[in-house]
Amino acid sequence: MRTLIFTLLFLVMGGSYAQTSQPWQPDANGDGLINAGDMLAFLTVFNTQWGPDMTVACDYQGTELETLMADLLTGDATMDSLYFAYSIYDSAEVFMPDCPEPVMVYNLVERSGTIASFERVTFPDGRLTVTSGEEIDGHYVFFDVRYNPEFGVYSIEFGDAAIVAEAAPFFDGLWHYANDHIGLPLPSSWYLDELGIHFPAYEGTLNQYGDFQFVPFWSTPASDDSDDAGDSDE
Repeated sequence: MRTLIFTLLFLVMGGSYAQTSQPWQPDANGDGLINAGDMLAFLTVFNTQWGPDMTVACDYQGTELETLMADLLTGDATMDSLYFAYSIYDSAEVFMPDCPEPVMVYNLVERSGTIASFERVTFPDGRLTVTSGEEIDGHYVFFDVRYNPEFGVYSIEFGDAAIVAEAAPFFDGLWHYANDHIGLPLPSSWYLDELGIHFPAYEGTLNQYGDFQFVPFWSTPASDDSDDAGDSDE
């Protein structure tokens, strides 16, 4: 008996789910029959728009950061260089020679530089990337802006190998500051001003260890001069 009751309950729940998941419900009055009453309900929406109106042009203007990222990814702007600076701090317990107890030590890493070479790449699957990578004072540094059209994901990532090379065992071995977001608009915490590009890093990168600054310099076909984030002429 319990098996029969469970089976009937499952069928009722399954039927209810099937009804609510349909894109169009022909049984408008819910009486379990498709009849004239349902036809009248259909006639009330006859010859009206079904789904989004694709003839309406998108008039979304975008923020300064969204516009810059779009222009860089489509080639309407060129990243000429990017100034970076960061100050990160961490502590760790380490064992010293001839000492049986761990000792707490501290490490402050401050570094800055300018990435001078960027390249725009379009992959066969449609992904767009403005990528960089060069040695600065003997350590590999990069700053990338990416877009994956399949999932609508925008990404920004910075990495500096000096953090690992000069700061082990601190910072959990991390050397990236990065985040991504699906679709537009970007969160309000992602923005561009006279101090540069601002965005929070997600867990698993260096977001909890200190402050980062990224100041882009870019040019457009309409301008021969490289402008930074604070120039209103850009």
